[in-house]
Order: sequence, then C-alpha cells, then structure tokens
Amino acid sequence: MVIRIKEAIIEEISQTETKRLKLVRIASKSEGAELSIELPDALCEMMKPKEQVAVVIDDKPITKGEKSRFYAQGRVFKINTEDKFEAVGTIGGLRMVVKLSNPTPSQRQTLAGQKFYVTFL
Repeated sequence: MVIRIKEAIIEEISQTETKRLKLVRIASKSEGAELSIELPDALCEMMKPKEQVAVVIDDKPITKGEKSRFYAQGRVFKINTEDKFEAVGTIGGLRMVVKLSNPTPSQRQTLAGQKFYVTFL
C-alpha cells in the first residue's frame, strides 16, 4: 500500500509568508498527482525547479529513506474526496497537501491512517 510518483517534476519553489520557509510544489501530469510541502530553506537548497524526482509515500517506514534527499514522518489530519482526492497533513508542524486525480483503493488506504512516511529520491 504505497503511493509512487515516479515522473514528478519540481514545478516551483517559492517563499512563504513565514521567514526561512519555502513552498515546494511537485507534480506529475502523467500520473495525475500533485504534492505541496512547506520546508525550511536549508532543505530546499538541494532541490531545483524543473528537476525530476521520484516521490514515495507509505503508511510504514520506507527502507530506502536513509539514502534519499528528503525523508520524513507526518500525520494526516484531513481527507477530502470531493472532486479530486486530497489529503492534508503535517510534517513537524509544516503543511503538506497531496492531490490525486484517480487514486486506487490502496493509495486511498495509505493516507487513510494517521501516520505516513514520505521520501524524495
């Protein structure tokens, strides 16, 4: 029960209203997925717009997480199933939003629990 977004591109890294925080938007048009995540400036230094990344989201710890550019544990606090499937969560108090246009039942179940793990490879 894992969500894999293989052909994702970092579309934008922009400033937020909070100092030293940036909003990273990652999307995969072929898979109909979009991810928005707030990250500290220091973590964004190793990411560049138009760069290709693979995103993995799972409800269990990810074994390759230690070798990735970014690995974190978060909590889902809201799921919206109208229009597109949307899950809103936090990673250390920072907001993360995952939107899926046609999620499979296993993808829905991955984010249905309280806890999730995310990594960028």
